[in-house]
Amino acid sequence: MTSSIGDWRLYLRRCFDNLEPGGWLELQELDCVPRSDDGTLTPESPLNKWADLLVDASEKFGRPYVRIPPLKDMMIEIGFEDVSIYMHKWPTNSWPKDLKFKELGMWQNQSMMEGLEGFTMAPLTRALDWKKDEVNVFLIDVRKEINNRDVHAYWPIYFIMGRKPFKAETPAPA
Repeated sequence: MTSSIGDWRLYLRRCFDNLEPGGWLELQELDCVPRSDDGTLTPESPLNKWADLLVDASEKFGRPYVRIPPLKDMMIEIGFEDVSIYMHKWPTNSWPKDLKFKELGMWQNQSMMEGLEGFTMAPLTRALDWKKDEVNVFLIDVRKEINNRDVHAYWPIYFIMGRKPFKAETPAPA
């Protein structure tokens, strides 16, 4: 939902207001900017260019991608308690040696291959005025890089959880 929400503070406030005391909110947000820990994903790579273009398009749409970690502090400011954040790495393909992450990468790769055109076409053609054929040609290299097991890229996915205080814990309005 990262770029589908225009005002995260308002969204989180509404979530808080509509939870029963003691109720939990869990956010699972994927950062669209890929990373690698070993430098195999270069700043000028097609995958990074793709992510940069999505970020630019989301800003033109008025629904910018947000940095996920600051949402934790925003939840605390709104009144959530026991707020925690965890980041996991979703590999772009089966490059990891660890069997769990290798399988996760296979699933993530399949998902990206099936959805890449679908979630790229509208942002690039509507916000950045690309032609459909330009998008399809550009995505050839993006797909190659996503499938390249020599590129040890991953998407950070964040899990943020927080609890609305029980009534006895709710501070009196100032």
